[in-house]
Amino acid sequence: MGKRDKRKASSMSDNKLFHTEDIAALTKDTNEPGMAKPELTESERNDEFLPKPLVKIVNYKTGEVIQASLAELNQQMHDFHQVILLIEDQGAFSDTCTKALHELGYDGVQLITQVLEAEQHLDDIVSNLTEPPAAIILDLGLGMDSGFSLLRKCHAEPKLREVPILVWTKHTDELSRMFSDYLGVKDFLVKSGDPQKLRDALKRLMIV
Repeated sequence: MGKRDKRKASSMSDNKLFHTEDIAALTKDTNEPGMAKPELTESERNDEFLPKPLVKIVNYKTGEVIQASLAELNQQMHDFHQVILLIEDQGAFSDTCTKALHELGYDGVQLITQVLEAEQHLDDIVSNLTEPPAAIILDLGLGMDSGFSLLRKCHAEPKLREVPILVWTKHTDELSRMFSDYLGVKDFLVKSGDPQKLRDALKRLMIV
């Protein structure tokens, strides 16, 4: 097999690793009306009896994880110099990441596990209901959904565009890396069992 054929075969192999949900997220026409989603008001987010929280606050030092009201999120923004938003649906990986952030001195961590909740939280930020995080750590594979829809939103919104993003994912194909770069991510790291690689990527992420 010649070099050209090998490159073509390699490209085809990479394309097979590029998931259907990722293609759908990247090719969706954002100008077309999609499935309507309920917009959460500030009173709904802070309701005394039935709040509708989107985000968990993780305290690695105490092991406490709480579903945060909008008021609690804003208090966290006040309490910590830098708050990091982690969008990850697997508990083992979110634990690994919050531990690494704790070791680097970052204990203000917000956790979201689903794309829909992440989209609504980003809408809260755009609507000035809460402040943007200092940085975002994003998994591309979130259940049956794709993190690329969140990358597109961050890239399109001026208030989110300047937030540095680390894509931390199992996606090993070059297309995922290429589209992530195109959508403005600061760094791209394939998940592995090496905690030092994650710490190094987090250090790069937090450098202004």
